[in-house]
Amino acid sequence: MRALFSVALLLAASCAAAGQVELPADLSVHLSAEPDHDLVTGQPITFTLVVTNHGPEAVDNIALESSAFVDEFDLGSAVADCPGLGLIVVDGKSFYYLYMWIFTYLGPLQPQESRLCYVTLPVSSEAPDAWTFGFLLPASYVDLNPSNNSSSVTLRRGSPTARPIPALSPRMLLLLMLLIASMGAMANQRRHTGRSFRNNRPRRHL
Repeated sequence: MRALFSVALLLAASCAAAGQVELPADLSVHLSAEPDHDLVTGQPITFTLVVTNHGPEAVDNIALESSAFVDEFDLGSAVADCPGLGLIVVDGKSFYYLYMWIFTYLGPLQPQESRLCYVTLPVSSEAPDAWTFGFLLPASYVDLNPSNNSSSVTLRRGSPTARPIPALSPRMLLLLMLLIASMGAMANQRRHTGRSFRNNRPRRHL
């Protein structure tokens, strides 16, 4: 993993130094997720990522990046079947994670060849009710058809996340019970006073 991380940093540094790198091919990116709705905490989501070289030439030393995420997934239980996949932690002005997939890790991607990456990530308890996750070809690469260089999925929980109800302290519960009891006693007293007044009124004779 350290070696892969070093390769990823080297690729990023090379692209930054060279500016935009023109690729002699059309690369397409496609991401799917199963399941992607009615999600609950702890439920694993399997992402299938596919990159295809539509030609006309082979490409090498290229990586895809995921969108940034913080606590949407339980990374401690993550499983990947994806040679060349690395997790990068960014801790600067803001803290977040992202995946980098060096899909040419096993060699150049030939024309009309596709490579797949499977990543399973459980839903974290901190995940929002809906969020988007995706992969893309970084802007430092320019291929022959930029319109298919990214793909994303929208993930949704089964129901809005329950918000905890503030708990009352034992003292506050006791005060609340006393307040309810005193209000009941006052209501009974008013009813009794009203009945006594009606019964004691002098009757008028015709």
